[in-house]
Amino acid sequence: MAELSYCAEQIKDFDNDRYVAALFADEVVREDLFALYAFNLELSKIRETVSEPMIGRMRLQFWRDTIPRVVAGDPPKHAVAEPLSIACQRRSLPETELLELIDAREADLDDIAPRNMTAVEAYAESTSSILIGLAMRTVGVDPTKHTDFVRNSGIAIALVGLVRAIPFQASSGRVTLPADLCEVAGLDPTQSHQWPRNPNVSEITLPMLVTAKRHLEAARKSSHQLPRVVMPAVFPLSLSALYLKALQRYGGDPKALAERPIGLPRHLTLMWRSILGRP
Repeated sequence: MAELSYCAEQIKDFDNDRYVAALFADEVVREDLFALYAFNLELSKIRETVSEPMIGRMRLQFWRDTIPRVVAGDPPKHAVAEPLSIACQRRSLPETELLELIDAREADLDDIAPRNMTAVEAYAESTSSILIGLAMRTVGVDPTKHTDFVRNSGIAIALVGLVRAIPFQASSGRVTLPADLCEVAGLDPTQSHQWPRNPNVSEITLPMLVTAKRHLEAARKSSHQLPRVVMPAVFPLSLSALYLKALQRYGGDPKALAERPIGLPRHLTLMWRSILGRP
């Protein structure tokens, strides 16, 4: 078996759903997806790996300065920037959208909870939806012809991801959840390390899952126009649907899902969706 590239290793270890989804793509396309996802991983992990917001902003600035060179085909020597540059050259990934991903991550460093669900949806659209669009470009599909799908699928994936991430984020005292729902539940986002097993968490997660399901259904409704070639880029939506169903079965408890990881059903779901040609 061929040795995995650096980007593939990173995605396999830290973003396994997208790794499994990308395996359904042809080898060259797959590597370009891994490069794109590794770039997204570089941005998303900044918040959890820096002790001071200023250091995080410096890392974001590094990428702001680097992306024009990446797109121009003159990247610095960097384990992610170089393969990302190859992907940009092959797939014509827009510099503006890559920069928008960076800008959206500024909010991660402020540690201020979004005001309400609308604010969370806006954050999801500026991160997850843009990433879906870039992934679609990488497999050769123009996302501007499928704007409803891109928006709704990205938001659904992000909302489910935020709920799933609560145990991890809470352990570090940081959560990205609607402040108004936290207030109703009587939970302080700045004290989230005290949340595990608190039954009031469901007062936050269940409304988020209802919103996620609405976006999931809207995305699937508009997916009938998607070509089959796009499936590896949008299969993360299929896996989010799987997690959404499980979370609702557990009463919105993300810790219960974390303690009962979904293994084989992920692969079977993607195989079935691949046959259907629908995410």
